[in-house]
Amino acid sequence: MHPTDFEEAAHTGLTAPGGGLVSVRWLGTAGYELRCDGVTLLIDPYLTRAGYRRVFAGSLRSDRAIVDREIASADAILVSHSHFDHVLDVPYIAARTGAVVYGSRSTANLMAAAGHPAERVVTFENDRISELEVGPFRIEAVPSQHSPFALGRIPYPGDIPCTCELPMPGRGYRCGDVFNFAVRVAGRSFYHLGSAGLVDDLIPVGRDGVDVLLLCIAARFATPDFVPRVLRATRPRVVMPMHYDNFLRPLDRTMQLLPRTKFGQLIDDVERFDRQMVVRTLALGGRLDVT
Repeated sequence: MHPTDFEEAAHTGLTAPGGGLVSVRWLGTAGYELRCDGVTLLIDPYLTRAGYRRVFAGSLRSDRAIVDREIASADAILVSHSHFDHVLDVPYIAARTGAVVYGSRSTANLMAAAGHPAERVVTFENDRISELEVGPFRIEAVPSQHSPFALGRIPYPGDIPCTCELPMPGRGYRCGDVFNFAVRVAGRSFYHLGSAGLVDDLIPVGRDGVDVLLLCIAARFATPDFVPRVLRATRPRVVMPMHYDNFLRPLDRTMQLLPRTKFGQLIDDVERFDRQMVVRTLALGGRLDVT
C-alpha cells in the first residue's frame, strides 16, 4: 500500500466551517508553514539540507539562497527541539523576517549566539504545557520526548550551552527539551509531533480528537507501540506522515526515503487501529488549502 496525495483530503471532510482559508505546506523533514488571515506560522523549518560531509565533518551554515526562495515571510517560528535538522535555519529566517521564535532553552541559547533580540525569543518550560496566541493561531506547546534510536539513546543529548558559537558542526546542535504543538485555527486542529517519542498523558486533545496529525515516522520503531499510542492519544481524522525524507539530500534532487520508513506497515497499523482514519501525504514542498 502507498499513501495517497494529501491534496485529495480537501474532498474528504477537511473543509473548515466558519473560518478563513488555512494554507498548509510541507517544507520537508518536520517543517511546516501554516498561513491564515495573513499570518504565517512556521514549525521546524529546515531547508538547507546539508550533506553528509558538512554535517559530520564541517560547520553548518544556512543556505540563504534556498531559504530565501522557499520562505517569503514568518510571524512566528515554533521549534520542537534543537537538533540541526529542526533549528539550523531558524536564526537566519528570524533575522530576515523579524519572527518571534518559540522553543527550549537550547533554542534560546542558539538564538542569542546568532544575535537575535532577546525580546523576540520565548522559552518554554519542560514541566508544563505552555499556551500562546499568534494572530488567529491558538497553540499549546506540550512537553515530549525524542526517539531513543541511537543504540537506545537520544542522539546528541543535552542542551546547547549559552557559550555556543556559530557556526558549529552538526554534533553541536544538541537535542534540548522536546515539545509537540497543538494548533487550532479557523475551526480546525492540527497536532505536530516532530520526533517519534511522546508523553501520552500530557497530550491535551479533547473528546473529539484532532483533525490532522502531523506525525514523525522516522525512528519510530525505537519507541514501543509508538503508532497506536499516538493514535490513542490524539484520535486524528487524518494522519499526515512526515520526517521520512532523506534530509541530507538537497531539495532540488529527487526525494529519497530514510531507511526503515516502512510506509506499508504504517498504513496497516493505522487501519488496524481504526479503519476510518485516513493516511495522506504532501509532496515535498506541496501545499494544501483548507477552506
